[in-house]
Amino acid sequence: MLVGEVENLGFLRGLSHQLGIGVMLIWMNSLHEMVVRSPYVPQCGSGFQAKRQKTFFQIHLLASVKNSLSRATKAESSKFNPPLPSPIVFKRLEIRRSRPIVSAMVQFRRPPIFIFFLLCASAAINAKAQDTSDRVHIAPLGKTVELKLETKAEQDYVLETQAKLMEGKEWEPLMRFRGSSAAPRNWVDPLCGSTDYRFFRLKKLLDAPPAEVSNFRLLDTTGTAHELYYDPRPAGAVLVFTGTNYSNVLPVLSELNTIRQSAGASNVLTWVITACDVDQRDALANFATNLPPDVPILQDLTHAVTRTLSTGMTPEVVLVSVADWSIAYRGPVSESVDTGKGIRASHLLADAVSELIAQRPVSVSSFATRLGTPAGLRPVAQADYTTKIAPLLLKSCMPCHSPGDIAPWSMTNHAVVQMYSKLIKSDVLSGLMPPWHADPKYSAFSNSKALTANEVSTLVDWIDRGSPRGTGEDVLATTQHQAPADWPLGTPDAIVSIPSQSIPATGTIDYKYLYASSPFSSDVWLRAVAVKPGNRTVVHHSLIFKGSISELIALQGGLSGFFAGYVPGMDQVAYPAGTGKQLKKSDTIVFQMHYTASGKATTDRTQLGLYLAPAKPNNELVTSSAYDTSFSIPPNSPNVYVSATRVFTHKSVLQEFSPHMHFRGATAKFTLRYPDGTSEVILNVPTYLFNWQALYRLQSPKEVPAGTTLLTEGSFDNSALNRFNPDPTSTVTFGEQSWQEMFIGYVNFIEIP
Repeated sequence: MLVGEVENLGFLRGLSHQLGIGVMLIWMNSLHEMVVRSPYVPQCGSGFQAKRQKTFFQIHLLASVKNSLSRATKAESSKFNPPLPSPIVFKRLEIRRSRPIVSAMVQFRRPPIFIFFLLCASAAINAKAQDTSDRVHIAPLGKTVELKLETKAEQDYVLETQAKLMEGKEWEPLMRFRGSSAAPRNWVDPLCGSTDYRFFRLKKLLDAPPAEVSNFRLLDTTGTAHELYYDPRPAGAVLVFTGTNYSNVLPVLSELNTIRQSAGASNVLTWVITACDVDQRDALANFATNLPPDVPILQDLTHAVTRTLSTGMTPEVVLVSVADWSIAYRGPVSESVDTGKGIRASHLLADAVSELIAQRPVSVSSFATRLGTPAGLRPVAQADYTTKIAPLLLKSCMPCHSPGDIAPWSMTNHAVVQMYSKLIKSDVLSGLMPPWHADPKYSAFSNSKALTANEVSTLVDWIDRGSPRGTGEDVLATTQHQAPADWPLGTPDAIVSIPSQSIPATGTIDYKYLYASSPFSSDVWLRAVAVKPGNRTVVHHSLIFKGSISELIALQGGLSGFFAGYVPGMDQVAYPAGTGKQLKKSDTIVFQMHYTASGKATTDRTQLGLYLAPAKPNNELVTSSAYDTSFSIPPNSPNVYVSATRVFTHKSVLQEFSPHMHFRGATAKFTLRYPDGTSEVILNVPTYLFNWQALYRLQSPKEVPAGTTLLTEGSFDNSALNRFNPDPTSTVTFGEQSWQEMFIGYVNFIEIP
C-alpha cells in the first residue's frame, strides 16, 4: 500500500477507480511536512510514475479558474471533499509502474506551491494507515528542505534526484546508505533553494556488492612509486582526488589531518592524487610542503585512476577497505549547508573511517560531491572493440600474449579478453603491463613499450563499461598468429652452441662456465648478437663474454661488462646505428649459465647468434658498469639503499642503460655528475622487476665530457610486502644465486677520441 499524508494541515482525500488505481490531489498554500510510504508489491517493490501522453506530467498554475477536470478524473471529481481550490488543471494522466527497485518518489517546489502526489493502491487509500513500509519525509528547513528517510531493512538504499521529471533521463545519485529500523537517515538538500522543482526517489538495492578497487601504481614528487596493494594498512586507504588543480586539497586539508590523527596513521593510509602533467612535478614538489611528510601527493598522468575511482568532482575522497579492496565510502570529506537558521554539517569521511576501523558496516557509502569543481580530466571517447581496442591489443599485448609465446595466456578472441579484463585493468594501472618501467619525467627512449596516456584511459574506460563486444570483425580471432621466431633478428650469420646440459629437478645449481671458439677465421665486426635459451623454464640468465684470458678476468664474471646476454624480459636487439662490437678470431667465447630447478628434470642447449656488419662501424660499442658487492641487507627491511659509481675517462656518448638485481631489487636510478658540479638524472626506474629486466635505449644519445661520473643508485626490499622475496627473515649479501643479491648498473657507450 502507498499512503500519502500532509501533517499539520487539512488534507484532501479522494479515490477514483480507473483501472483499479487510486489518485489523490493535494493543494497547499505553504509547505508542510509530507510523508510518502513505499508500496509493497509481491515479488518486487515498485513505485509509480505519471505521464501526460508521451511526456511526464507538469502542474499548470492558471490565472483564471478552470472548473473541469480531465476525462480520466472528471467522473470522480465529486468524490473529493472538500472540492479542489482554484486555480488548477491537469491533463489526462496515465499511470504506469516504474523500475522494480523504486520505492518512493516525491516532487518538491519552493512555496507557495501546488504539490502533486500520485498515490496508488489496489484498495482504498487510508491516509492514517499504519504499515511497515519505508517512508520518506520532506520538511522545510529555513531556506531549504530536509529529507528524513525511514527504512525498515538492513540493506543498502540510494537516494536520487532529478531537476525535471523526464522519461529516459538518468536520475542523479545523491547518497547511498545502509538502512536501519533504529533511526531515520536525515539529509539536507544544499541546492533546493536554487531551483523551482526537484524530484526525489528512494531505491532499495536488492543486490548491491561494493565497487571493487583495482590495483594501481603512481609516482610522487620524488619519482618514488606507490602501489595500492603493495602498501596496505590494517583498515584502509584514504585517496583524495584533486583533479588537474592540486590546490583543491587545501580547503579540506585541516579536516583530513584531524581525521588522520584520530584514526592513526598506522590504521589508515592517506594519499593525495592529482591529474597534473609530468612537467608540473617540480611545482608539485614545492606545493607538497603544505602536506604532512607521510602524505605523498601522487601524479595520475593518464587520468585513468581518477576517472575509474572518482565521480569527476573535486575535492573528493575515496575510502578503500583493504579487507576486500572495495570502496567503503566515496564523496566529499564533509558537507555543510547554511539553512538560513544555522549550519547543518555532516562529517562523512570521519564517520566512515571510524566505522571501518571498528569493523562495522559503513552507514553512508557514497555522497554526491555537488558543491565541488570539475576535475578537468581529458575527455575519453567510448572506444569500439573492433576499430580501437583490438588493434591496441594486437600492437602492445599480442607480441607476448599469443599461442606458444611467453605469456601465461593468449588473447585469441574477445571472449578471452573479456574474461581477463579485470586482470588487464589491474596490470595496466599498476604499470606491470606492458613491461616498461622508466619514469617519464626524464629521458625519452626509442624502444619504449609504454602505452600513451590516451591509450591507457581508452582501454580502462572500455573495461569499466563491461568490455563490450560491439559489432564488426573480431580482429583477434581472425588474425593469423605467427609462432615465435627462433631468431627475432633473422637467421644469424653464425651460431655458437653449448653442449646439451642436464638440469636436475630440484636443488641448487652452481653457475656453469662453458667455453667455445670464434666461428670465424678472421677478425669481424658485428652489428648484433642474440642469445637464445634452449629451455626458458630453467635458464635464469646467460651472460656471454669474449676476449683473451686477461680480458676475461677483468670482466669479473660480468660485473664489469659483457659481450652479449639474456635475462628475463630483455629483448634481443641490434646495436645502435653506427656502432658495433668486434670479435677477434683468437677470442675465447665464454657462456656463463645460471640455471634454476623447475621441479622436473630436463635439458638445455643455449645458443649464441652472430650477425656480421656490412662494414666496419664508425664507433665500437663498449659495455661497462658501476657495481657494488659490499652491501648487507638486514632482515625485514623494506628500503635498503645501495649505490655505485663509474667515471668516464674520455669524452663519451651514452647509448643504453640496464640495471641488474635479483628478487629483492626494488628501484634503480642513473644520475650523471658533470665535472662542473651539476648533475642530471638520466634514468629512473621506480619499480624494478627481476622478471622484466629492460634495456633502456636513449632516443637521443647523451654526450658527456671526460671526467663525468655515472652514479647508480638503488634499493632492496627484504620485507614480507615484497611478493617475490624468497625469505624476508634472512640477512642477504652479494652472491650469484637468485636468493642472494647483486647490484650492477650497466651502460653501453662509445668513446670519442
